[in-house]
Amino acid sequence: MAASTNLLDTKTVSLNDILGNGKIYRVPLFQRDYSWDEDNWEDLWNDLLYAYRHNEPHYMGSIVLQSIGDSERQFQIIDGQQRFSTLSILALAVISFIRELAEKGLEPEANLERVDILTRQFIGQKDPASLTYSSKLFLNENNDGFYQSRLIQFRPPVAVSKLSDSEKLLWNAYRFFSARLREMFTNKPDGTEVTQFLTHSVEDNLRFIQITVKDELNAYTVFETLNSRGVDLTATDLLKNFLFSLVSKSPSDLAVVKTQWKKIVDAIGLKKFPIFLRHYLNSRRELVQKEYLFKSVKQIVKKDSDVLDLLDHLESQAYIYNALSSPHDDYWKTDKELEELVNALTLFGVTLCYPLLMASFEKLPLPEFRKVLRAIVHLSFRYNVIGKLQTNRMEEVYNRVAIQVFNGSLRTTNEVILELKDIYLADDEFRKYFELRAFNTNNNQQRKVVRYILYELNAQLHDGARFDFETDEGTIEHILPESRNENWQADFTEEQHLKYLYMLGNLTLLEPTKNNKEAADKAFIEKVQVYANSKYAITKQIQSTTWTPKMIEHRQMGLAKTACGVWKVEKI
Repeated sequence: MAASTNLLDTKTVSLNDILGNGKIYRVPLFQRDYSWDEDNWEDLWNDLLYAYRHNEPHYMGSIVLQSIGDSERQFQIIDGQQRFSTLSILALAVISFIRELAEKGLEPEANLERVDILTRQFIGQKDPASLTYSSKLFLNENNDGFYQSRLIQFRPPVAVSKLSDSEKLLWNAYRFFSARLREMFTNKPDGTEVTQFLTHSVEDNLRFIQITVKDELNAYTVFETLNSRGVDLTATDLLKNFLFSLVSKSPSDLAVVKTQWKKIVDAIGLKKFPIFLRHYLNSRRELVQKEYLFKSVKQIVKKDSDVLDLLDHLESQAYIYNALSSPHDDYWKTDKELEELVNALTLFGVTLCYPLLMASFEKLPLPEFRKVLRAIVHLSFRYNVIGKLQTNRMEEVYNRVAIQVFNGSLRTTNEVILELKDIYLADDEFRKYFELRAFNTNNNQQRKVVRYILYELNAQLHDGARFDFETDEGTIEHILPESRNENWQADFTEEQHLKYLYMLGNLTLLEPTKNNKEAADKAFIEKVQVYANSKYAITKQIQSTTWTPKMIEHRQMGLAKTACGVWKVEKI
């Protein structure tokens, strides 16, 4: 890390190193509001107590700073504002505690001197004319007013109920640490120990990995490699800061951008925004990898009008993007087939196709979009669910085809499907993978996939008569039961039982009463009589007189042939 050209400097520092030499730190104006809560404060307090009682350093993780201009003393806090803010509030609570001692007449001169030293050390200088403190730390646009006018001036809020949510958190953090300090130092009223607690346990014993970067692009690159403590900056915050900064000179544009940003994030979710942005770009531009997302955005967005254009497009795409992972979204409520297809895609956990689906939804008529979605579901089942193949090639193909759909080169489903042939598992290959595939039904996700597979196969074998795999009462029946009792020991060794138990050829559907009472762990000759009376075609077809490893393999081969007809893509 230290040798990277992304960095100006990487070093381990104490809080004393950070606060010394007149350094000033600014949280970017549009960065996330203060968000730590009591769980975070409690964790920090316990860490500090341990360091205090054992006289040991405590590591607080990494902080990422960006130099402001050529200054060696002014920095933006790219990652670490929650910790900076909280430690500053802790220092304020200590200073307030010592002030109260002086006001009570307990060593007033010494304690007031301590207050002065600690305030200059942790908070900032006092203006001799206004007698107000200037700060070493400046928070974002929503929190800084309360921090500067109330907290560091030791002025409680007039009405706590009127504070914003993040201002309440700042105030409650101050109250939390004040209460903890009173519990710990009430019986030690001379001010010495509480001062040592702050200057030694906090200032000297807290250790940070300080990473100083050149610019926002390098901050984003570095951030992607870090796993920060608590609720610090996300990749979304970095993107937001960059976009907002380009329109910050125009109050009207900034107001529009803030409104649009909120709509997009509300629709997508804060954590999902970077992947949404990447999928959006990949639906119309050459493939952007995760680590180059910020660089790509900076190449596209260079002025205020670019920000407005980008957010217009993102807002229009946010709702369909969210719907692609939400089968019961309003987008699909009037179209049962689309709902079922999106549900299958969600079940598979497949998202690399989203750029193509976004481009198709935007550029193709709805009937054509439906066909593209159906083809992708079938292709994904073959390639991802059954084949479990590497996805690198898949992302490249989806990106290439998405661009062609977006620019109008591909206008019909047939044209799109032909371009997807490189990632379509042909019948021969698909059958080979299917014949070997097993799913552990004790795993909730795999159990859902098995239900989907069995119900789709059943519909094919039942001349299209369909039962909903999510709502139908049917259960997964293990023909060779999960318990290898005396009925099965002659035909299956312990090793064979482990190998064949979860093979698709050993799984079928059965009504719950039949599964629990009539079939259960009984011998196969008894089970097959129950199967004959089942409503499921896939189960009625089981008519042999014995059940052996060979029979499971044979049945799975038959199911594989049926599967080729279920999950097929025409025109490939």
